[in-house]
Amino acid sequence: MSAKENKTETDKVMTKYDLKMQKRAEDKRREERSLMIWKIVGVVLVAALIGFILSFPVRNIIALRTPVVTVDGEKIGRVEFDYVYNTVKNTYIQNYGSYLSYYGLTDGADPATVMYSDKLTFKDYFEQLAAEQLKENVAIDREAKNTGFTYDAGEKWKEFVESAEKAAKESDMNVADYLKNAYGEYATKARLKSVVEKQARISEYYQSVYDSKLPSDEEVESYYSENKSTYDSVDYSLVTVNAQLPTEPTELADEGAAVAEDGSYTPSDAEKEAAMKVAKESAEREKASVFENGEPLVNQLSSSVNYNIRDWLFDESRKEGDTTVIENTASNLYYVVGFTSRYRSEEPTVNLRGIVTESDNGAEILEKYNAGEKTEESFIELVEEYSIDDSTEGGLFENQNSDTYSGDIKEWIFNSERKRGDVESFFVAGMYTYVIYYLDEGEPVWKLTATDAMMTDRMNEYLDGLTGDMEVTGNLAYLTQQAEEETAESTEDTDAGAESTESSESTEATETTEETGTAE
Repeated sequence: MSAKENKTETDKVMTKYDLKMQKRAEDKRREERSLMIWKIVGVVLVAALIGFILSFPVRNIIALRTPVVTVDGEKIGRVEFDYVYNTVKNTYIQNYGSYLSYYGLTDGADPATVMYSDKLTFKDYFEQLAAEQLKENVAIDREAKNTGFTYDAGEKWKEFVESAEKAAKESDMNVADYLKNAYGEYATKARLKSVVEKQARISEYYQSVYDSKLPSDEEVESYYSENKSTYDSVDYSLVTVNAQLPTEPTELADEGAAVAEDGSYTPSDAEKEAAMKVAKESAEREKASVFENGEPLVNQLSSSVNYNIRDWLFDESRKEGDTTVIENTASNLYYVVGFTSRYRSEEPTVNLRGIVTESDNGAEILEKYNAGEKTEESFIELVEEYSIDDSTEGGLFENQNSDTYSGDIKEWIFNSERKRGDVESFFVAGMYTYVIYYLDEGEPVWKLTATDAMMTDRMNEYLDGLTGDMEVTGNLAYLTQQAEEETAESTEDTDAGAESTESSESTEATETTEETGTAE
């Protein structure tokens, strides 16, 4: 091909047809490119959507597999931690709920929003309690395994499920939702089974250890002899004489003293002293008739006696007929006390079974009981049918003392003529019905109280021995606070050590200078 021919081919003049075909080719390439881009974008969007959907089970898996705390090398997962957390939280609220409202922890309040201390919320504190309980659980479980202890917790799991189903029904919830509400968002029957059975095994082993450490009668008597003032009771008479403080300024008032706008008046020290002098004279006169005119107080333990008069009443030298006047300056009054006797009360406790309902249906339950076999077993069946209290097995209440009850119930239970198998119902305060099946007397109150104190010491010593060297780690607020406090204490000790060293060096330098000066 000649150069001329080549030029003719490359410099060809573009006709309208040629331009039209070229535009079509360019449009086609543009469409193909756009289609490819949207395909790529579509793949990315689908992948993102799939990832978003899959993130729910993935997040569950991550949460379930990530330990909340590690106790002495043993990882505690979310389900077990939440189970223990909710258990200790509910127990704490049940025991101290009467005053938690003062902190703002009212019914329905989120523990994470209410402060327990300057740095920790109640949620943080409950997590601390849970971690401490888990430390004990791990230690006890290890010892149980090391001793070869075995326990079939199948029955306990069955009871747990039945209780959950009953509670769910009463709360108008399905069981799955109830378990999440009660034990944490990851709680399910399948996941809780091993946790509940583990807890049952730990509890059973702990009970076996507890039983093995129970003191003998001789040990309890010895303990009592060493702590008589705690377990003895006193009978005494009491008259309280209040000082009549002025309600407006007197000649003994401070200069400028006046009644406040709200009508109150704060007496001067001189006015208080004068009023107390008159009150003491009146109290001294009351001594002669304190046994006749005073309030008789019987079977009073030291824990229930006013601390102002406690030492006098429980003094070993105290004898029948002793009287005294004791001043209470904080309350501006005098106590006139007459001592009658000190002794160890042998008041027994009682054992019984009870049905608690929220309806006035005591007569109905009694009629059903009397129409049946009228045995303890038949009463237990009625407990299971009627009672709203599922905290006991068969409604059994053991070692009940008289302080637990009041009114007609107390009078009926502690009647000296009461015998096994007696049954009665009581409708109290228009709210609850109590149907009681009397069993028998238990140990004396003093002996049970002393035994409880001894066992508290023994079991604390046992647990301290198991958990003393165990460490808890994890991302919990209380652990962070503890670490910060330890760092601060370490820094203070270091600073104090440095100051001590500097002071010592300064003293040594001063002494050296003085010695040098003396030598010169």
